[in-house]
Amino acid sequence: KILRERGFRHVRLPIAAESVMARFTPTATIGARRQAIGLALDRLAALGFAVVVDLHGGDRLNELFRRDPDGGRDAVIEAWRVLGPSVEARAGRGVAAEVLNEPPLDDAAWAAMQPVIVAAMRREMPTTSFVVSTGGPQRVERLTAATPIADANTVYAVHYYDPMIFTHQGADWLRPDPIAALAGVPFPIRVGDPRLATLAAAARAKGERKVSALLDGLADRAFDVAEIERHMRALGDWSRATGRPVVIGEFGVYRAHAAAADRVGWLAAVRRAAEANCLGWTHWDYRDGFGMIDGRTGEPDDAVLSALVGPRTTTPAPRS
Repeated sequence: KILRERGFRHVRLPIAAESVMARFTPTATIGARRQAIGLALDRLAALGFAVVVDLHGGDRLNELFRRDPDGGRDAVIEAWRVLGPSVEARAGRGVAAEVLNEPPLDDAAWAAMQPVIVAAMRREMPTTSFVVSTGGPQRVERLTAATPIADANTVYAVHYYDPMIFTHQGADWLRPDPIAALAGVPFPIRVGDPRLATLAAAARAKGERKVSALLDGLADRAFDVAEIERHMRALGDWSRATGRPVVIGEFGVYRAHAAAADRVGWLAAVRRAAEANCLGWTHWDYRDGFGMIDGRTGEPDDAVLSALVGPRTTTPAPRS
């Protein structure tokens, strides 16, 4: 309700994929899960939100894809047989279906598999819009090199976290990647940035050779608003050339170790550049490590919300 009052227009609702797959979850539990999802969709629709139902795979599904890609494909189709009727019944209220978050396959394998899954989903959901993607981390350069699938009622999603040395600094789950040991990386990053040199020296003094090498490798590189704008223009060009809408399906900054002002500046830059190129966007996430709501107090982070939808006004200015 807070977000709707601030002007947000849609919610991306991640569903743990394994929770609606019979090979991982008892049938009775799946039935209760489906009912709960339907209630959530109705509550969000009552607030005036469009909703993207995002099938969000976990470790067990990823392992299935690794061992048996065809089994992973069939599990995804099975999940949409469970979810499809609830989504299709609400398609007229702005509910869409996201095929699979960050598919655990390379681009070529996913490009061959995704049309098969989409065709099966279309039998369950003839009027629903589908959110589709490239494989793996859904990066910008992978989409701009891709050919759209035949199903025209689709929106392509990319995830945007560049540069990860800034957006994911201190993210423990990335270990042993040296990004997990970082704190204080600024945005924008400039060539010869003395702040990075100071961080590299501190890492060397602590014997963190991989961290210092990572930071030293950035000495002749820059990443600023202009780089974000270049990426968003490339997506806009691809969208116009192919006639397929594109959404930044995830973007955000892990807040534990980034300076608050730099985080807000990066978010505002991505949002502005996306909108300038007619790209939709969805912030990741709501209240966890990347959240725009304080996970401890439940209070909104006003600076982050202002970066995304503008300052609070008496009458919210909705955005797509």
